[in-house]
Amino acid sequence: MKDPTHSVDSPAITWRGVAVGALTIAVMFTYLILYAGMGAGSEGYVQSQFPMMAFIPFVLWLFLNTGLARIWPRAALSQGELLTVFAMVWIVGAIPQWGWMEYWVALMAAPAYMATPENQWAEVVWPFMPWHVFPDSSPRVIEDFWLGQVKGTPVPWDGWYAPIGQWFGVSVAMVVFGLSLVVIFQRQWVEAEKLTFPLARMPLDLTSGFDGPRRMPDLFRTTYFWLGFAAVFLPIFYNVGSYFTPGLPPIEFWTKASVLELPRPMPDLIVRVMAPVLALTYMCPLNILGSMVFFSLLAAVKTGLMGRVGFKVGASGQEIAGGGILQLESYGAMVFIAVWSVWLARGHLRSVWHQARTGVGDAVDVRHYRVALAALVLSAVYAIGWGVSIGMSLPLAILAFLLMSIVFFVTTKLVAATGFSYLTPSWANAKGQIFVTQLIGSANLSQQDLVSFKIFSDRLFFGNIRLPVWPALPHLLRIFQLRRQPRKIVATVLVAFAVGFLVAAWSTIKMAYDVGATNHLLVIIGLYDQITNLQLNPRVVDPGKWAVWLWGFCEAAAMAFLRGRFYWFPLHPIGLAYQATAGTSIYWFSLFLVWLAKLVILRYGGIRAYRQGK
Repeated sequence: MKDPTHSVDSPAITWRGVAVGALTIAVMFTYLILYAGMGAGSEGYVQSQFPMMAFIPFVLWLFLNTGLARIWPRAALSQGELLTVFAMVWIVGAIPQWGWMEYWVALMAAPAYMATPENQWAEVVWPFMPWHVFPDSSPRVIEDFWLGQVKGTPVPWDGWYAPIGQWFGVSVAMVVFGLSLVVIFQRQWVEAEKLTFPLARMPLDLTSGFDGPRRMPDLFRTTYFWLGFAAVFLPIFYNVGSYFTPGLPPIEFWTKASVLELPRPMPDLIVRVMAPVLALTYMCPLNILGSMVFFSLLAAVKTGLMGRVGFKVGASGQEIAGGGILQLESYGAMVFIAVWSVWLARGHLRSVWHQARTGVGDAVDVRHYRVALAALVLSAVYAIGWGVSIGMSLPLAILAFLLMSIVFFVTTKLVAATGFSYLTPSWANAKGQIFVTQLIGSANLSQQDLVSFKIFSDRLFFGNIRLPVWPALPHLLRIFQLRRQPRKIVATVLVAFAVGFLVAAWSTIKMAYDVGATNHLLVIIGLYDQITNLQLNPRVVDPGKWAVWLWGFCEAAAMAFLRGRFYWFPLHPIGLAYQATAGTSIYWFSLFLVWLAKLVILRYGGIRAYRQGK
């Protein structure tokens, strides 16, 4: 079957589509933050690598565009323009609220206002703070932020302009680095590793037909589509009615997470059926689905066994148990997956370097690879240099940037491979905090290094476990041809990020001054408490922790080796790398249902039944 993402008539980005996407982002963020409010439960729209924040505007445009095509055809958007809006909103979908901005704004304003004699921030943290990247600490800027302003008082933007510019600049460098990395690896992922990109397939199917004579999605004319739509929509629509009708029981199949209690000290299992997970992971390979389910359940067993025997790792006073041990084990596996990914792509990377160095090869590919490599190096230098500017030593800044990039790279690739948008690293692993503080040991860092590293590796810097921008990039390049429109692809990414970051920052800060941040923002002080704790109770290098990390690395290596030697070997290292993370712990049952259904379909119906099922 011909792949539409590589056809001559593949979707095209237009400047009108970019403008509509930017306007959609601005209106959505302004309404959500200023008018819907942070406290209205809307943070639930930013819970994955493909947040509902991105999907809901796209669906609204689908139906609006179908109506426009009927009453005002010239104003209706083309398939490429709809996909441009989809991609742009996804790029910034993890920025507002719990994705990043709520944490960023609160943590920026917290150290100057919430320091007390009890928490010792002023004595332990303040002397080493990079105050030049934080807002002005005067009362008119900080106190009014937390308590709210007198109505009619202008927002003191002069205290925020410099830090917004600082963080925006280094964040753009991370965007450019991620885009360059994806450009270099994309051909390897598509042609050699055959990643399925389910999250790119979905919008292509939903917009296919808008450029035809009917000017509406082809799926809208199929019975199976409406049956699937009804299966999810009707129970939710019924629940809306039950909310206004006391005594009418709700249907909670799609909305309720049940708890399966296990014997203590094993943790309880969450049983949740999530429609997008069922739909989008159908194209995920069976061995990956099975591995995520198996290791998620095994993690509960391991936690219970370690709790029962009291197993701990670490020197006296800095032991880790249960979840901390699993995090170290998973981090070792994740680093192996990064090394393995580069090893699998070694031939492709040699070809990229040869073409960029010698100029021999397809002229378009040579140009793209040269630009990507140059942008990769320059953006990395900028981000590392920024880390040095906030107080890190150069070796630590390089290490921090490398550790963060490894996790972002692995997660981005595996989201493209699985379609499982709830694939999130653990908090300790997301930016390498556990590696530096537990394996290297905070005792081996200067006080300045420790403060700066924690700022660089926490929620302040470029998101958290819901990664901004990066997960959308390989899907963007799968939908649109880089060879056909490289400048427009780059413009789409940069315009979307600039509008999303700046509007989200403006709206969140303005809301805080209007009503008081203590009423709406998460009051997050954990970062500075952690710094204080590590300064007063430094961690030393511990062989036991290194053994756990290396055990996870070797486990993943053994699985990769066995998969390469024996085609029937069922386990994939991804399961170990994300064994006790939020996504697999909550949605393991949904993944199990997909695995079971796909196994039955393939065994008894073959590839033809699989395609019909899709």
